[in-house]
Amino acid sequence: MISAENSPQNIATSNADFTLSNYRALCGLAAENYPIVDYRHIPWGERFVLWRHDMDISLNRGLAIANIENQIGIKATYFLNPHCEFYNLAEASQHVIVKEILSLGHDIGLHFDAGFYGEVSEVHLQDLLGREASYLNCLFDVWPVAFSFHNPVTSTLAFEADSYGGLINCYSRRFKTKVSYCSDSNGYWRFRRLHDVLIQATDPCLQVLTHPGWWQEKPMPPRQRIFRAAYGRAAKTMCRYDEGLIEHGRLNQAAASEQLAVFKAQLPERFHTCDVLWNIGAFEPLFIELWRLHETQVNRLCKAVLRKEWRVPAKVVNAFFSQEGLRVDGCRLFHGVFGESWHVLSGNDADEHSKWAGIRNQLVHGKESCSPLELEKGCIYVCHAIARLADWANLQPLAYDGLANLGSIGLPTLKSADGNFCDLLEEVADEIPAFPRRRWEAFKLNITECGPTVVDEVNH
Repeated sequence: MISAENSPQNIATSNADFTLSNYRALCGLAAENYPIVDYRHIPWGERFVLWRHDMDISLNRGLAIANIENQIGIKATYFLNPHCEFYNLAEASQHVIVKEILSLGHDIGLHFDAGFYGEVSEVHLQDLLGREASYLNCLFDVWPVAFSFHNPVTSTLAFEADSYGGLINCYSRRFKTKVSYCSDSNGYWRFRRLHDVLIQATDPCLQVLTHPGWWQEKPMPPRQRIFRAAYGRAAKTMCRYDEGLIEHGRLNQAAASEQLAVFKAQLPERFHTCDVLWNIGAFEPLFIELWRLHETQVNRLCKAVLRKEWRVPAKVVNAFFSQEGLRVDGCRLFHGVFGESWHVLSGNDADEHSKWAGIRNQLVHGKESCSPLELEKGCIYVCHAIARLADWANLQPLAYDGLANLGSIGLPTLKSADGNFCDLLEEVADEIPAFPRRRWEAFKLNITECGPTVVDEVNH
């Protein structure tokens, strides 16, 4: 039963429940065991299920599940909140999403936030619902069929008439007493687990409430799902800002953080992470992350040369770079492969590099404290180092900047568990492990003379 005094948290719930694959399965169960109806055509006295969504967090997630429902043949009702702090219905990108949901055959309702108005009387409620319903109609050319309360409390749940302002009341006494209820509020099943309800299928009629923001591609805790939606929207807003300036030919005054543009195209996810760190002034983790990117760049360049020019077999290269406990400074590794310091080749100052490398080492071990201003200078230095090394490397026969995936220059790479390409090289089927062993052994000896021994996996 719907009540302000909700049941205790359902201990049968797990984060694994709230994936899109599970959602598809639930839709299938519902379609098998119930006639699924909408609020415009409720067959009172018969068996049915109403499939409803309160849009609290993400319209994008709403579109994802709307597509699943459409494929299965479910018509759902999406309750939209004009006062939502997570989306703006009048924003072009969000408006388009709602229109797409409607085009898939779904309906809309009003998700009414009484708290926005403070204390609301029953008479006042009629007028407010009419206004907000009219607003949705102006936006989407559809008059909402019903309304649900956002974060209902005892005072709002006391409004139990069948309708207010011409809209069906999802929390009416009729619904409370005649229709069973199942909800995923706050990211867990508040009353009963929906899968169990649909499998048993003993309720003659049922109102199912889900919030699309909880349903993701993979399991994650509720707060992470909220963060993903909020941060994803913020990132897209910043992208629109940047794209708008480019489109209109205006300067993007990004100050020092514009140095990150050197790897924006090749590594967009890494760019967004670093952009956030820079703009919130988190220079210590930013400095370490940029340095890690620079070391990765050096490693990739060296891997590319070892494979394509030295002809070292992929499994040998992988064994060298993946060996547990191997600690090789990027400068020494680069010198061993290219025969010259990268500072000289790319025009960087060796002393300055040594200074920042020392600070990096101290920070990693928690032994150094630098002012934010000083560390911002360090971040600028590392970005310049990445850019200069990329410029130099692109002019070499390999024509590879060390930022892109190794597959971009014809080196087959393995896929990681999440489906992305990693830096491990894939062995070519007809590859013959014939390469200049003396050169390779001399290289390993030179590189590892101050560190652990690398075991060559190729039989001599």
